[in-house]
Amino acid sequence: MVPQEPNAGPPSGGDARTSKAAGLVAALATATDAEDESKARPEEAHIAAFAASDTGEDASRVLRDAVRRAPLPSLSGLCYEIMGLAWFLGVTAGLMVLSMVFDDLVLVRKAVGPLFHVPSLSGHLEVLAVAIPTLVISVRIAAGLGAIASDGVGQGSGANAWRAWKLGKRDTIAGVGIAFQIFGMMATATLVLLAPLVFLSSIMGPDTLGLFGVVLAGLALAFMLVYGAALGALQELSMASLVRHHRGVGSAILHGWRLMRARPLSSQRMAAAEFASRIIVVGLAVTVGRTVGWAWGIGTLVVFGALVGGLRCHAWSLAYPRIGGLTRVPEEPVVEPSAG
Repeated sequence: MVPQEPNAGPPSGGDARTSKAAGLVAALATATDAEDESKARPEEAHIAAFAASDTGEDASRVLRDAVRRAPLPSLSGLCYEIMGLAWFLGVTAGLMVLSMVFDDLVLVRKAVGPLFHVPSLSGHLEVLAVAIPTLVISVRIAAGLGAIASDGVGQGSGANAWRAWKLGKRDTIAGVGIAFQIFGMMATATLVLLAPLVFLSSIMGPDTLGLFGVVLAGLALAFMLVYGAALGALQELSMASLVRHHRGVGSAILHGWRLMRARPLSSQRMAAAEFASRIIVVGLAVTVGRTVGWAWGIGTLVVFGALVGGLRCHAWSLAYPRIGGLTRVPEEPVVEPSAG
């Protein structure tokens, strides 16, 4: 007589009704587990549907959710907007370096054209002294606002600057590092693309190049703007990865770059939207500053930054998991051992 293993089920040739009942129980358990999983993560079906194609058909839903969740306007949103200007500041720094290298501010302004304002370093030292600590404070509050947005719960006016300031403490240094990396890459690109043009202008004269100089300047500026749009999207994805997983600077930027390469069409649409909204805000502020006065221009930037910043943060937070970003794993509280 062959011994049977425990829990091996009914022997062959047993009652068919027993086997059928066991199959029904297994099917019911599977259906229950699937139902519980769908209830636990109701957004998975929507994310999977978005990941199946690059058509971006749910972009309107993302925008509606962002408007519903974002604090409008808010000081934390303004700080998030300032944090995202790293690539624009990189362009400005690159142009300042060119003016110092060639020792001719007027030459650089003629070579670049009226699209970018080329400031002189000697006349803007006070602005630089104020801008650096402002950027550090803005990055900390922006990191906290990103952490609030990553919770997936509509925060409304609860996403205040003080709460974001406390939540952003852990990621301040890495956030500043990401902003500095984006700043450095954009400044380097500006030097590489515009230095040959300024060099030709210094040798032949800006008026001698004529139409050829205009075409070269247009191509260089077009490449700069496209590169700046890509860097803006990269910074947003890197910050979204940072506040969820508390990565280092290199790891966050590399993760953002991999997400952009994995979903190129989605990344291009997001980069275009990011760039267009950023150019509208900055361009309006610069136009008002040149027309009325720079105090009014700064006021325009503050008002529109406070309105757009929170919306931008929540929009990127909603888009991050839809292009393959990993959701944040909630940290379990540390339980202190009892004295007894």
